[in-house]
Amino acid sequence: MSDHDHDHDHENEDPELDEVEDGEEEDDDDDIVILSDAEGNEQEYQFLAIVEVEDEQYALLTPADAEEDEATEIFIFRYEQDEDGGESFSDVADEETFKKVQAQAEALFAADDDEDEDTV
Repeated sequence: MSDHDHDHDHENEDPELDEVEDGEEEDDDDDIVILSDAEGNEQEYQFLAIVEVEDEQYALLTPADAEEDEATEIFIFRYEQDEDGGESFSDVADEETFKKVQAQAEALFAADDDEDEDTV
């Protein structure tokens, strides 16, 4: 995946993150997924949301070890789930699709921010 110029922090430092550890239990509060890169290095991500664009699902993930006071770095991956419940994550290779997913993600987070302001 090539670098993108965006208003938020979005970096895909390792574009080949595409495997989920089988049998890994997810904590209901954190929704942590573990992805392995091509060299077998594991990284933990917090599952933020799923957005749908053109009948495809895309996962919005953030590094699990991110500090609350840091700018939120969001990674966007194409998300698929097989009939056995296995999950797969892959890069969004098409720039136009990436921009559509990014716009949906921004709208989702803006709506969440509006709801948070209403409840305060």
